[in-house]
Amino acid sequence: MPMQRNQRGGSLIDRVRHQTERRALEQAKRVPWKRLAAAADEYTDWQVFTLWLRAVVEAASSIPIMVAQEMESRTPQLLGRIRPDVEAAVKNGNGAGARIWQDVSVWAELNVFIAAKRAGWLDAVRYFSSMSLCSMKAWSYWENIDKQWRAATPKEFPTYAQWQCEVAAVARLSNPDNIAQQVLDSVRTLSEAEWSKLAYSLSDLMALSLWMELVLDIEGPTSELVSKELAEKYGGFSLSPNTMGSKEVVRALNEWVLDHALGISDQKQVLAALSFHVSHHPAYPAMRTYALHCHDLWPDEYPDRLPSFEEWREAADGYFEK
Repeated sequence: MPMQRNQRGGSLIDRVRHQTERRALEQAKRVPWKRLAAAADEYTDWQVFTLWLRAVVEAASSIPIMVAQEMESRTPQLLGRIRPDVEAAVKNGNGAGARIWQDVSVWAELNVFIAAKRAGWLDAVRYFSSMSLCSMKAWSYWENIDKQWRAATPKEFPTYAQWQCEVAAVARLSNPDNIAQQVLDSVRTLSEAEWSKLAYSLSDLMALSLWMELVLDIEGPTSELVSKELAEKYGGFSLSPNTMGSKEVVRALNEWVLDHALGISDQKQVLAALSFHVSHHPAYPAMRTYALHCHDLWPDEYPDRLPSFEEWREAADGYFEK
């Protein structure tokens, strides 16, 4: 019986997670992906900040001077409005840390992220923020610190700058069996430059693959436009004479790039980490959405000249559904 309850609970959690993801991806269509990505990164920065507030205020059972100073620089006049409620929570033992975390988070959404809220894509910002390693590291670090400080209050609390450094150094997430831990482990085996280069290359390959399928479906496997693009980007790649369908061409290209251009076809953990990272970045669903738009549009409105990959990608970068 306990196992059945856990299974039902797990199924419910999975359904909620999937519904949240679907809602976020639908909202993501309402904004160019670069704007969404920037907002998600900024939202994560606020999460790191508010979790620091939460940890320090909860453990200190007060609002330390350094907290007040940081808040005044980031949220002018807010502390004066919420201080009575936070101090009342301290007095009554009702979770002062959670209270200040909630109040500052709401303030940020109503002031910093008001445009996203009004335009109906705030859930997308929250989702892509939550899928970032930085956000996962911040929450894992807060959970660990919260346990430590409940057991023994530290003599001195970290400044916000120190908190940021500790979050950046996190090597173990609170759920080490999750794919995110594999991503983090892979990131830590590479230099920042190596990881960034591989992530960009894989993202570029995914975008190119979407464009190629669109063009090949219209012009066929002998497309001069595709051949020219492949010669410039992947000069060593050649198609088998028997390869005809657009999906076959793309599959063959992906296998060749991973093996020859990137050299990671045999590094399963790194490849899985890169795939997770790229597929959960706002750029990928945006490219897929634009590709579907072109797929529906091009057969009826065949353009005089199909766009090059760079032209297509530039259009995809700025595309959103009104």
